[in-house]
Amino acid sequence: MRGADIWLPPRGTVICPASAIEHDETRGFVLTASDSVPNIATDKDKRLDMFIWHTQGHFYGFVNSCPHLGLPLETFPDRFLNAMGNALICSAHGAQFDATGACFAGPCSGDNLIRLELALVPQPADPSDAAPLDASLKAGSPPQNAAAHADKNIVLIGLLAHS
Repeated sequence: MRGADIWLPPRGTVICPASAIEHDETRGFVLTASDSVPNIATDKDKRLDMFIWHTQGHFYGFVNSCPHLGLPLETFPDRFLNAMGNALICSAHGAQFDATGACFAGPCSGDNLIRLELALVPQPADPSDAAPLDASLKAGSPPQNAAAHADKNIVLIGLLAHS
C-alpha cells in the first residue's frame, strides 16, 4: 500500500484529545467516512486504520500497515511498541521502526511506514465549533511543558509529502 492508495478524511478531522495519549505510548484509531461526514452510509473502502505514537515530545502519526506484507502492526489493541518501548514493532514478523517510520530491523529494513501529518489545535469551548488549524501548533513541534497539550485536539492534516 502506498500513499496514493489511501483514503483520507477531510483535512482537520479531529482524531482525539492530545491528553488521550500519554507520553511514550501509542494508540490506534480507525477513521471512516461516517466519522467525518455524519449520517452517510460507510463505504468499506473509505476507512483509515492509523495510530499515533507520543514520544520525544512529539505526536507521530502512521498508517497501520507494515510495508513488508501490508498487515496491521499490532496484534492487541494499542500495542505498537517493542518490549523496551523505544521502537515500533510489527507483531507479524518483528520488523522494527523508529519515530520517523523508518524500518531499521527485519524483513522490510530500509522501507518506511506511511507517515501522516498531524497538528494540534485548541479544543473549542463549544464542541460544535470547528477549531482553525494553527501552523504554530504542529504535532511535530516540541511542547513547552506537559500541560501544553491539556486543551488541544490532535487533527489529521494529510499524508506527509515524502510518504
